[in-house]
Amino acid sequence: MTTRIRPSWRPALAGLTASALVLAGAVGTARAADPLVLDHGHIDAFNVTVEGGELVLDLSEDVTGSHVRHAPEDVLLRVREAAWIDAIPEQYPGSPAGYVLPLTQNPELIWPGWDTNGTAGSGYTDVEIDITAVDGPGDVFLYTLSGFGTVTPLLTDGGYQLPGTLREESPAHTHAQWTFSDPGSYTLDVQATATNPATGDTLTSDPATYTIEVGDPEEPAPEPTGLTVEGLADHYHTGDQVELTAVPDVATELDHYHWYSRDSAAAEWEAAPGGDGDRYVGTAEVDGQQLRAELLDEDHLVVASSAPVTVRINDHGGEEPGGPGGDSGGTGGDDGEEPGDQTGGSTTGGGTTFGTTTGDGTTGGSSGGGSADDASNGTGGTGGSTGTSGGGDTEPQCFPVEEEREVPVEPTEALVLDHGHIDAFNVLTEGEDLLLNLKEDVTGSHVTHAPEDVVLHVKQEAFTESIPDGYPGAPAGYLLPLTQDPELIWPGWDTNGTAGSGYTDVEIAITTVDGPGEVFLYTTNTFGGAVPLLEEGDFALPGTVREASPAHTHAQWTFTEPGGYTLDVRATATNPATGDTLTSDPATYTFAVGDTPDQLSTQGGTTTRTVTVGRTADGADCALPDDSSGGADGAGGPLASTGSGVPPFLMAGVSATLLAAGTAAFLLARRQRAARA
Repeated sequence: MTTRIRPSWRPALAGLTASALVLAGAVGTARAADPLVLDHGHIDAFNVTVEGGELVLDLSEDVTGSHVRHAPEDVLLRVREAAWIDAIPEQYPGSPAGYVLPLTQNPELIWPGWDTNGTAGSGYTDVEIDITAVDGPGDVFLYTLSGFGTVTPLLTDGGYQLPGTLREESPAHTHAQWTFSDPGSYTLDVQATATNPATGDTLTSDPATYTIEVGDPEEPAPEPTGLTVEGLADHYHTGDQVELTAVPDVATELDHYHWYSRDSAAAEWEAAPGGDGDRYVGTAEVDGQQLRAELLDEDHLVVASSAPVTVRINDHGGEEPGGPGGDSGGTGGDDGEEPGDQTGGSTTGGGTTFGTTTGDGTTGGSSGGGSADDASNGTGGTGGSTGTSGGGDTEPQCFPVEEEREVPVEPTEALVLDHGHIDAFNVLTEGEDLLLNLKEDVTGSHVTHAPEDVVLHVKQEAFTESIPDGYPGAPAGYLLPLTQDPELIWPGWDTNGTAGSGYTDVEIAITTVDGPGEVFLYTTNTFGGAVPLLEEGDFALPGTVREASPAHTHAQWTFTEPGGYTLDVRATATNPATGDTLTSDPATYTFAVGDTPDQLSTQGGTTTRTVTVGRTADGADCALPDDSSGGADGAGGPLASTGSGVPPFLMAGVSATLLAAGTAAFLLARRQRAARA
């Protein structure tokens, strides 16, 4: 029996979101006024599913959440300037230079691929994704690399340049290497067709348009929003020259200014003849005259205005304003006392009663701050049929309670996976727990299992006789390539299930490896060559893989010898903002390398069952009498009645207490599952 780990809320939520988006997208393919801009992260740009007998082509991404789906027209894919490579080797498409999105994920760039696993189980599993038209300033190349960096076409016509058609004969999840020759905006017109191999029947999706912006867009120069008038003197004498300058709050090439004046705050504004560009030159003639400036754009629209400034004239013998006899501001007080210097008395409360209930039902204690020592010796008796009273030593009564508990199941053979897309190390948060399980798209879409319930079979076809020097495992071994081979398993890992939890910096520690040979894990760089993935900089397991932010990653694996391998794995997730961590339970993964595995160890696992256990009124474990336990171990046989032996006036409190205790016990049992299995 294969025990599946309970799915989290994410897939259900994603499905509901997807349905809403698909319905919204059906209205039309008009570009959203404010599209979602994605400039990094895992994106299944061409996401193909069968829903309600129809073929749906949309976009799925793990940037804003986990498997969030959108109409393609509602998303703008941005290729950052960081993707520019000015030395593409001659044998690679797009040489000698271009914007390259590599085959392996760079967390600073978008990682677009396609996914047809949503057709699994529908019968329409042979999918063609037809990029019918490309419009943009340059060429777009799409291809993959073999296990050792050899350029390999993905388009059905054997070419590398779009437009063209991609084909997945069976459900698959694929990423590729993209190259854009020039910066600018590109649009791709795409339509999918799925065929039922058994009948020849087909389904065709609605067409969709994808927009990709390549290179960092030139940010328009900010426009000023305000002006400051500088050069105003404290006062003028009649006939003095007034020289002012309008200064924008940001630098600008705009140079069209208007100046206005009025003789008082009550007068109308008029054009000031002394204004010339950002400069004003006039004569001080009217005390209280106001001046202001405006800056206009190419369309003669005002983009910035200044506040009015006032010209003050003082001809009184040269006496300065604010001197003796002039206007001056007063002080805040005449006694030097600072605001808030006064203090108020504190108010104390009284009449609070402290006490306990005594055995005879009276209340003892003290009030108004008095001592409660005299009353503290009283204890409250429960009375009733339990027979216990305050201060008594009677054994607490044990009540039968039903609760959900994980119990062992009959041992069965493991689920053997020998091909297809597998996220072997699937890390997600559920409440305050970090879970490590296995997720696969072989028996369904995003089906999860306890790792101990699965055997990953590396078939004999994976054996490679000529691993080049410089690659781990040379000269020969069982190779699972970086890009998916539909005949082999394609194991990777996924930490997108931590998105939104805060615990997004994940380390997956493969602590021990037991097997007949070595296991290597690595990736390749953009143009070939082995690149370590382990934190230690090594290629051989054991070791630790780190994803500093949510990611979905595949790698190249090599097993040097045939036989059975076990990997002990544990995940730890850190909240970068707080430094707090969550750690998963340990898990054991089994790989069978070479010929079809036989004599597999049976896999027990656990299942959830309602059992009867003993609990005291305060939730502590206790032993039930043999006639009320439903069996000597409390985990089998008929369920005992929860009504017998429980006083009615205790039922409400006991139920609440035991519900909390039962929930805690169930969560504890779930966390201990691997140890019991």
